[in-house]
Amino acid sequence: MTSSAPDGSSAFGGHASLYQRRRPSYPQSVFDALERALEGPRERAADLGAGSGQATKELAKRFAHVTAIEPDARMVSEFPAIENVDVVNLGSEQATFAPGTLDAVIAATSFHWMGQAAVIGRVHQWLRPGGVFFPFLYDAFVVEGAAKDVYRRHNALWEPYKDRRLRENVDYAKAFAASGAFSNWTAFHDQIGAVLSAEDAAGLLATTSFGSAYARAAYGEPSIYFRELADEFRACGEPLSIVAPLNGVIAIK
Repeated sequence: MTSSAPDGSSAFGGHASLYQRRRPSYPQSVFDALERALEGPRERAADLGAGSGQATKELAKRFAHVTAIEPDARMVSEFPAIENVDVVNLGSEQATFAPGTLDAVIAATSFHWMGQAAVIGRVHQWLRPGGVFFPFLYDAFVVEGAAKDVYRRHNALWEPYKDRRLRENVDYAKAFAASGAFSNWTAFHDQIGAVLSAEDAAGLLATTSFGSAYARAAYGEPSIYFRELADEFRACGEPLSIVAPLNGVIAIK
């Protein structure tokens, strides 16, 4: 099938406020895994592709200083003020840190949008010995229960609008194996879930690059489409259960 997808990496800023309100927080298991892997100081960390700060907020609780790197100025405008966080409006491929100065680097549901080989190599230089690089992502959200068939029907409409990187780059372990920069890395697996109202479930799906791209192409104004989706969900009964696999790689220098 020929893809109609625009550049998905640039889609999120168009609904930055919605992204900030609707995207779920990451579970504590992610940050617990980071802390278990990291020995030594917790002075400096970086969050690559930080979006509107969902993961940065948790990282800032565990490190003295955090630098959030985000290429989309519209997302940066939604970033919360956090005392020990600096926000830099740059792509991860353009970011610079002195070699050996970072204790940890994360990339929360963003690493697949990057030049992965280049970023892995750069992060390896930035980390001190024993430092940790932990890119992780929640994969596609799935609606369970009575609304499952409604979700599946709409998801089929979104499929042609998925950026190729959502098919080719989401196996983070493959990228680390190909790079060879880190000899010590392991895969991370978990799952996230939420019980949401029909409106909140539709709002969450509206933050996806492909769902919003379809809505814009088919309706002009995405909010119209997602209101209709919420109505269809509501007719199935509330609340709705949404789950997604959570995967990543924990690499130690």
